[in-house]
Amino acid sequence: MLAVGASAAALVALAGPAWSQSASSTLIEELVVTAEKREQSLQDVPVAISAFTSEQRDIVGINTVQDLTNFTPGFVYQSSNDRASMRGIGRLTNVHSVDGAVSIYIDSLFTTSTVLAGGPPLDVDRVEILRGPQGTLYGRNAIGGTVNVISRRPTEDFYAEVRAIAENYSFTNLQAAVSGPINDKLRFRFSGYKLDQRKGYFTNIAGGPSEGSKRDEYQAQFQIEADLGENADLWVSYKTLVWHNRGGPGARSGYLGDRYETGRTDPNFSIVYNSAHAFSPETGLNGIVPGSLRTVGTGINTNPALDDSRDFQTNIPQRVRLRDVNSLTTNFVYHLPTVDIRYVGGIQEYKYDLYGDTDATNVLSYQIPLAPGSVCGNVAALFAAGRSTVNCSPLTVNANNGYHYFEYPTWFSHEINISSTHDGPLQWIVGAFYYNEEYTGTGSTADFFLVGPSSLQTPVLGAAPNPQNFWSTGNYSLTTRSKAVFGQVDWQATETLKITGGLRYTKDKKFGTEFRRIVCNSDACYPGLYAALGLGSLGPGTAANYGSLLGNLSALPAVGQAFGLGNALAPLGALGNGAFDLTDTLAPKSTAGLIEGVKTPSVCVSGVCRQYVIGPNGVASRDLSDTSSAVTGTAGIQWDPDPDTMAYARYSRGYKAFGFSAGGFLAVPKADKETVNSYEIGLKKNFGRALQVNVAAFYLDYRDLQAPVAVRVGATNVTQFVNIAKSESYGVELSTIWQPTEALRLSLDYGYNPTNIKKSSLLVDVNDNVNTGAVSVVGNALPQAPEHKLALNGLYTFNMDAGKLTFGATYLYRSKSYANVFERQYNAAPSWDQVDLRAIWQPEDDKYTVIAYVKNVFDTEGYAAAVAASQRNNNPLVPSDQFRNGARNYELTPPRLYGIELQYRF
Repeated sequence: MLAVGASAAALVALAGPAWSQSASSTLIEELVVTAEKREQSLQDVPVAISAFTSEQRDIVGINTVQDLTNFTPGFVYQSSNDRASMRGIGRLTNVHSVDGAVSIYIDSLFTTSTVLAGGPPLDVDRVEILRGPQGTLYGRNAIGGTVNVISRRPTEDFYAEVRAIAENYSFTNLQAAVSGPINDKLRFRFSGYKLDQRKGYFTNIAGGPSEGSKRDEYQAQFQIEADLGENADLWVSYKTLVWHNRGGPGARSGYLGDRYETGRTDPNFSIVYNSAHAFSPETGLNGIVPGSLRTVGTGINTNPALDDSRDFQTNIPQRVRLRDVNSLTTNFVYHLPTVDIRYVGGIQEYKYDLYGDTDATNVLSYQIPLAPGSVCGNVAALFAAGRSTVNCSPLTVNANNGYHYFEYPTWFSHEINISSTHDGPLQWIVGAFYYNEEYTGTGSTADFFLVGPSSLQTPVLGAAPNPQNFWSTGNYSLTTRSKAVFGQVDWQATETLKITGGLRYTKDKKFGTEFRRIVCNSDACYPGLYAALGLGSLGPGTAANYGSLLGNLSALPAVGQAFGLGNALAPLGALGNGAFDLTDTLAPKSTAGLIEGVKTPSVCVSGVCRQYVIGPNGVASRDLSDTSSAVTGTAGIQWDPDPDTMAYARYSRGYKAFGFSAGGFLAVPKADKETVNSYEIGLKKNFGRALQVNVAAFYLDYRDLQAPVAVRVGATNVTQFVNIAKSESYGVELSTIWQPTEALRLSLDYGYNPTNIKKSSLLVDVNDNVNTGAVSVVGNALPQAPEHKLALNGLYTFNMDAGKLTFGATYLYRSKSYANVFERQYNAAPSWDQVDLRAIWQPEDDKYTVIAYVKNVFDTEGYAAAVAASQRNNNPLVPSDQFRNGARNYELTPPRLYGIELQYRF
């Protein structure tokens, strides 16, 4: 909460760290935070914090988590996947069985979703971002840092406000809140918003709907606050949220920066034919049958993003659906004379579904040419001559390829802490924490399927039917439980010296079941099948040879008779007509004992052991279970030589629980726990009344990073988590405010953060089509860790009799960063910068506020985070199918946005 101060100073508050008043009184307002679970002036907390009040966010224009990162050194957020990183330590996957490294707390309740930290200023009182491991008071995987979101609470007096925002791209956001007393002991607050964006940032040139931040969503929150006698306080909040979007996490936010990979099979999903092969410039056997291409709408045969990065063409629009969102949070405090007893608990759940186009094209189907002398061609000739009972034609490829990604979690947590409230030199807090999450979702990618009839529905050799047309499905149901006890002591040893020590013990358990099925319908699997059936003399098991008879084993007796083989192929007639199930072939097997983390009993035949079962539905399953634990803590010293100076030194140890590559059905499903030792020194200093400088220098000794690395499993790519033995992250973070007058305020937030991997085993980069062997990643940067981040802001306020008019300008810069541990240009987000402008009118009576703004004034391409390349072919036999490296992907920040906001208070 803001301390009472001059209204002019409050108006020009900057969204960077808010700074405390010294005894000499400054122009820069004080901010009280609860970063260490007790109210303190931000300037007195001996850790690196960035804090943003709702007023500050309005003034500067911080509306999303991505905006928060712009003004927070070391903080990076990948909007498309809802992943946060701090100082090079962060979430690198959406697999919930691998935890995030930046913990998110909303009103002290842990949540798994970072996007909620960007809630509207009308609902959010402030956001506190603690950089570096918070392994004592915030132990739920706070190895990188913590984001605390504190809601606006019910008021003792009646209050109501409405806000309306209109923006280009047909954007509207209507917000409202009402708050006040029910009686002298009971207060309420109700708030909500309805947000619509009817035009997306990206245009589908094939005629489908625009995408990218196209949104249709609403939120409602109801709060009750009660005084239960003289010593007890109760606060309860219920929130619900609904999305029907083509924007938000998971939706389109970037583009493919290279031409289509037009090989017949794409290494990313070679178990089905590549839809983009329809656009191959090759003719003859390496092309398609002339005139066979079918697409949805209009389009072009090249990637439209090469001409305009915001153009695309697909036949399956992306769709985001968020439903059944329920969040109930309770805070209860009992005040004793020198102690507070606090309970924080709640339950949250949601269902998130994402649908989209796997191949990113508008292709529906095409035909594969037949080779000279092919089985299919000969059968067709014999059929035309009346000598065959079956016919054959070029294979028609169903290229209508989609995916479904889903997350269905429910979790609850309880925390009880007891803290001192007296004025003595020894302050302390102790507590206990319990967390339980039940989660069902897809693995590292999604469930992939074809739309419409295909041979995938009827696998051969007696495999179970596949009516949903899945060619790759991998999902899991998992329970995560975390228990912890913690305590911290602050001792004011002298008038100027404070010593801090804290410890936490955490134990995590994860257990559940993963499921996997792979069904193949391409030249990647049939050749081996036909050879195993003894049909090698008839040529390869490919579409060019078998055409429309590919996979139709039931037709082989008739083919044998047409070829004059009599009944030689008759025994094969009962094998079916369809695709080839690879589930058991690709499932991990062991000859060296049990697989760590897998609890399904092992069944061994001829020395080969299987720790999985295949059910009657054709899906393989196995049970996973394991535990990890850690002792973490902090130790620090704080020196306050005068009211305007605070210096500190701090050691913290952080921990993140082990993880599973659940849904991938891998030979090594488990990644060990991560730890970090953090060393930080800092200075928070006022120079006179108008200049404030905060600086922190840090070094992170990071062990066993859980790095996602794509591995090849047969004809598929699956994400495997490996532990990078040792890494380091270090740097300097500087935040300054200079306010020479009440009217003018300038600020700078800068982060310098070099990172590198110090020790690791050799790893294979599947996106590298030149060097396909294992390579060293030692010396490479950590993922999502730009070396430089800069935010400059200037505000000038004209004070008039009628009110105040403030003009603001912001300059942002971010240097290059990489998506994964392979420091390659095709995994990089280039450096970028941006300019924003803002004007705010506030009349003297403060009844209303008008804000006009332009973000990204020069419409430059910014990169929210780095995205890994897509693996591509390097086929020496086909000139158009040669990609020296993987195809680059880019996640873009929004284009130029301009709009107006009206706030009215009753």
